[in-house]
Amino acid sequence: MTHDQSSHDRALEEAGRPDIAFLASTVIKTLNGKSDDTRCAVRTSMLQWLLTECQRSVGYDSGVTLAGLRNGRLLPDQIVDTYIPEAARALGAMWASDEISFAQVTIATARLQELLTHISVPWCPEASNLEDSVTILMVLQADDTHRLGSHVAITQLRRLGATVRVLFGTDADTLAEMVTEESYDLLMFSCSNKDTLATISEIIKSVRSLVEEAPPMALGGLVLDLADRVKETTGADLVTSDVRVAFKLCDRKRQKLRTLAK
Repeated sequence: MTHDQSSHDRALEEAGRPDIAFLASTVIKTLNGKSDDTRCAVRTSMLQWLLTECQRSVGYDSGVTLAGLRNGRLLPDQIVDTYIPEAARALGAMWASDEISFAQVTIATARLQELLTHISVPWCPEASNLEDSVTILMVLQADDTHRLGSHVAITQLRRLGATVRVLFGTDADTLAEMVTEESYDLLMFSCSNKDTLATISEIIKSVRSLVEEAPPMALGGLVLDLADRVKETTGADLVTSDVRVAFKLCDRKRQKLRTLAK
């Protein structure tokens, strides 16, 4: 393929995706932000090995890839919090410099997400621990295609001990009904498209008006780097790139309720 043809194809890819230019530089940004010190701690050889594996044209096996990462003395937490996000960022840089196509980025990212499936803790804890578990409802938007970050966040929340239920593309009435019928400590919206913020704002407003004691609502995701004043725009109680902050929000609520109950 010539450079001109490559550029033409890239222009076509970008035409229908207003956020694609940002995707090129960051690809997937997880809800858990990373410092420069954390990135420096990445073992380059293991990161490169992961990138090579998830770009295999044939013979890819997520179980074998995960076993290789573990054989490289990487802990599950390191794989989820550092290596998968860094691999996604590297893929974005490669796409931006015309080293790989957008289709290759998509396939490789899907494979990174598949690794999360192998690592993730089941969403429902043991029955004996259910009563004490923090319960979170993660709401993903129907038109959101960048879901690796939200899946990383879900894995991190479950590791913290939360029970996380995932809801794809819902309306305010359905969400309000779920919150009324089932007790949640936190509603968490993940969003990667700033055009969806108005919809999330309406949902948040409606849930508060329909539910007598609505749980706190947090918002995170790629959109935090695409739009300003997200908290003011949506009315969310918390806007954060760190799932631990969101977890503490609902955990504090539970502690307050326990204190009042005594």
